[in-house]
Amino acid sequence: MVKKSAVQILKSNKIKLTNGRKEIMKVLEEAKTPLSPSAIFSRIKSVLPKANLTTIYRNLELLERKELIKKYNFNRNCFFYELIPDRPHHHHVICRSCGKIEDSKVLAEEFITKIAKSSAFKIEDHNFDFFGLCQPCQGGAL
Repeated sequence: MVKKSAVQILKSNKIKLTNGRKEIMKVLEEAKTPLSPSAIFSRIKSVLPKANLTTIYRNLELLERKELIKKYNFNRNCFFYELIPDRPHHHHVICRSCGKIEDSKVLAEEFITKIAKSSAFKIEDHNFDFFGLCQPCQGGAL
């Protein structure tokens, strides 16, 4: 399967190609972990100096409604966003001290299937994140 670019994803979903949307999608495409709106803004302000945080939030809401990005809270006072298309299913490990986020693909899909079968629910979505301390925040002791 060929990975679609951010622009191709917007075009195939019939979303108007504004410079802001293209840049937000490119930033999320290049990101290795979910990003906050302010982190996205800081990465695009050099390319789009007239962009503002309100525009970022508005575009993130649109992209989430179109199911192109996923919104996470991670028990914090702001949301984080991640591109959905062409990404394998995964979960996150979050440091409670410094906020570092890493992807984890350890949780087997069979676990989710078992939950669905045992509950008689049709599972449509789930959040399964792990919180702790990264190695530097532990003082390097593992």
